Amino acid sequence: MATYVFRDRVAVVTGAASGIGWAVAQQLAAGGARVVAVDRNKDRVHELVRSLPITTSTHIALTKDIRSGSAAQEVVPEVLEKTEVLDILVNSAGVCHFNQINTIGVEEWDEVMEIDVRALFYISTTAADAMDPVRGGRIINLGSNAGRKGRALSAHYAAAKAAVANITESLALAYGSKKITVNTVCPGPTDTPMWDANFRELKSITGKEAAGFLETWSKQTPLGRIGRPEDVANLIAFLASDQAAFITGQEINVCGGFMLTS
Repeated sequence: MATYVFRDRVAVVTGAASGIGWAVAQQLAAGGARVVAVDRNKDRVHELVRSLPITTSTHIALTKDIRSGSAAQEVVPEVLEKTEVLDILVNSAGVCHFNQINTIGVEEWDEVMEIDVRALFYISTTAADAMDPVRGGRIINLGSNAGRKGRALSAHYAAAKAAVANITESLALAYGSKKITVNTVCPGPTDTPMWDANFRELKSITGKEAAGFLETWSKQTPLGRIGRPEDVANLIAFLASDQAAFITGQEINVCGGFMLTS
């Protein structure tokens, strides 16, 4: 685990109860950050907080379902009530579905857009407004390789992640004068619990088992494997650190070269 120094920093991580969000929270806490872990899974987010390395301040579990627009706008004010400051925001919460493009229902479309786009936007703007212009701040958004190319079986997810990249650039332009950097990290296929449901959806469409997809993706990746949450967390931790103070408005792949062949 690469460790950067986050002493006296408060970091909010959404979607923290599993996968990439969990790994990011561990990385930031290891560097000394006080972590506010946000997730709708109450049991898991409290389990995460109990597992984090101890710092000078107590980590916080915030149970929140950010599919609700009002709930997304409540995140930052509730964090500030407990911490008074906010330095780092990692928007890791997200949802992906697989479906034929002409059978995507309105509810499924809305769920993807509400979490992956709307919640990210409102949490980011309220966080940026709350960040101290002297201390500056860091916002890191989870994009995806899917946002850089169309996807026949996940068109709504691809559209959402393309929107994330555009929002990142807009935020970087709007808040650069406050010394806030905003970047997007784009994982390729990564071994996270989200894929359990995704593989069931893919099987219903293609008849192909999870092992078949994993084998294909590994062969497509020049480095010969799919990603791990830690691979993505390593880059996020760097972008959240002082060493990345002059990097903003960027969309960076973490995919082992998968984008070169997919």
